[in-house]
Amino acid sequence: MMYTNEKKLIKDAKRIIAHHNEISRLKGENFNVFSILNMEHKENGTHSAFLGELLNPKGSHSKGSLFLQLFLKAVNNNTIDLDKANVVLEKYIGNRDDAKLIGGRVDIYITDQVNSICIENKIYASDQNVQLQRYCNHNKENNTVYYLTLGGSDASPESKSNLALDKDYYCLSYKTDIVDWLEACLKESAEEPILRESIRQYIILLKKLTNQLSDKAMEKEMYKLVRENYNAAQTISSAIWDVELEFTRQFIDEIAARLINELNNNWSVEVDNDLSDSWTGITITSDKWPENIAVKLEGDSKIPWQKSVYGIIGAKDKVDRASIKVVLGQLEYFQSDFRESKVWPYYRYILDFNNVSERSKLFNSQLREDLIKIVKEKLLEICKISEAPLASLKK
Repeated sequence: MMYTNEKKLIKDAKRIIAHHNEISRLKGENFNVFSILNMEHKENGTHSAFLGELLNPKGSHSKGSLFLQLFLKAVNNNTIDLDKANVVLEKYIGNRDDAKLIGGRVDIYITDQVNSICIENKIYASDQNVQLQRYCNHNKENNTVYYLTLGGSDASPESKSNLALDKDYYCLSYKTDIVDWLEACLKESAEEPILRESIRQYIILLKKLTNQLSDKAMEKEMYKLVRENYNAAQTISSAIWDVELEFTRQFIDEIAARLINELNNNWSVEVDNDLSDSWTGITITSDKWPENIAVKLEGDSKIPWQKSVYGIIGAKDKVDRASIKVVLGQLEYFQSDFRESKVWPYYRYILDFNNVSERSKLFNSQLREDLIKIVKEKLLEICKISEAPLASLKK
């Protein structure tokens, strides 16, 4: 049973959010080019590209090194000579060698030909193996490495190993560091309406992705509400994780049930017991296929709170990857939008529950049903397309 304080807190929060949404509508903030063009979550195509253009002294903004200067001031870095600065996206720093901890491609690279800054931009993608270690070994004596995420989270142990935070590398967040820097850039763009409004739209997008209100007054009102009802807010907050996990489980179970209903007896559909574990989800196998090959939907790394992937799973050390490539690679279906990893011959991103607005669809019956249908159809499609080709590999 919910207490009076908790009920009042929810009621007041709904009022603030409703007011905020109405103000956003009246101000035209719902019209966002990044959202309309479905570019919200593209790390390189949207976020690195936009940040890199602003940071570039030769960028189309025609502000010279001003925005870069503001950024360096925001992150307290005085290593770059602004007169010689250059910005490169997807900078190649040598062949990747995980054993020697060198090489790779840096998302945003800033250099004055002596000193350098490497920015690893992570919106939703998972870390690569020894990624930060490889970047930290580049131009080692004159290099600064930043790990940029939505909320300022730390890199995974697989990426950083024994590197020390705030010594070997530094964390940045879109929520505070980047938004604050962009606000400073916005002030310097008051006389250029197209530049000003482009930066403003990007700030609105980032506040959406980081679950912030775009209106300062209402943001302060929400802070005040939580501060004055702290115990009630904590009670509600502590239940959110369990509720999200429970509804995700129901969502995944329903997808699995529909798959079982539509696939014949040659197929087996299993759901992992605990979706709060990493790399869990739905595994679909066929008795016509070689062992260790399956269709899978799993979290990257946890479905309830991060992005998810689906595709053909078969680790390089357990299956003949070359033969899979021969029988599936010739199919048009597998020739676009699929990626490859050590575990996945073919995978795509599908669900995006790292985004609160996407996760909230779990609690709306119609939107939830739409998601179930989409995921079920995607999994059925890849099962049917792969069935005969992979069956030909079984000896």
